[in-house]
Amino acid sequence: MKHAFLIIAHGDWEQLKMLLRQIDFPNHDIYIHIDAKVHNYPKAELEKATQYSKIRILSKLKVYWGGYSLTQAELILFRDALNNGPYDYYHLLSGADLLLVNNQMFDLFFEKHRGREFIEFNDEQNEHDPEIKRRTKLYHFLQNYRRRFRSQWLNNIFIFFERCSLLLQLILHVNRVKNLDWQIKLGSEWASVTNDFVIRMLQEEPKISKLFRWTNCSDELLIQTIAFNCGFMDRMYHNSKRADNLRFIDWSRSKNGSPYTFTIADNKLLEGASAGALIARKFSLAKDSEIINQVLKKTENK
Repeated sequence: MKHAFLIIAHGDWEQLKMLLRQIDFPNHDIYIHIDAKVHNYPKAELEKATQYSKIRILSKLKVYWGGYSLTQAELILFRDALNNGPYDYYHLLSGADLLLVNNQMFDLFFEKHRGREFIEFNDEQNEHDPEIKRRTKLYHFLQNYRRRFRSQWLNNIFIFFERCSLLLQLILHVNRVKNLDWQIKLGSEWASVTNDFVIRMLQEEPKISKLFRWTNCSDELLIQTIAFNCGFMDRMYHNSKRADNLRFIDWSRSKNGSPYTFTIADNKLLEGASAGALIARKFSLAKDSEIINQVLKKTENK
């Protein structure tokens, strides 16, 4: 089987190189989108980080948290990989991820479950949290400005005007998806999907753009909405031990909308997680290098 690893990155180059070396394997290729706001990143070093895996680096978009630009960056990676493929599986990762198993075990798992889609759905939150509905019903014109500036007071100005815009739209009963023939679904953006899925998703790119361009945090809606509305639900993998997308992410200790960063104190926790997950997020070389080194040592190729 051939695998494409699609990585969203914006910094922490030494840690990124560790991830690249970890997933380096003869049937693995790597595609990286680096935030275009970043200048002077070590492109040559990253491209030479692997022995077996081909690496392609793209830097086409300035990516902003919560904005459609993140969804666009993901679609760019999927399209570039498809054009250079095909691949049996496409794995969307962040630069702060690590595998919890070695490459042989990783490949054997997907060989065993060939044809399944590994996507996490959060139907309960989608059904009961009104904020999720407002993501698509209302126009989020200022989504790229709420965390754009180093000065928080400047971000707060745009947050204020964004809230005023949303309140006005609620008063006017704006619903830009009232005639939409898709059901919007919610879940983790991090997924592992088949070539068939990627082809169909990219076929729907004009509709995706129209639907999500003014949507807040559309990256958490894209893959689930495609899966539900485009005939892939009978191919879903269901994991009784961990999330269906095979990712281990600790949201119980999260802060400011970002998942908890693992430390060496979580070593046993991560060992247990590998029973049902293949990938963990997130790690930080600056916060705790020891846990990264432990995971890399345990997942060395034999």
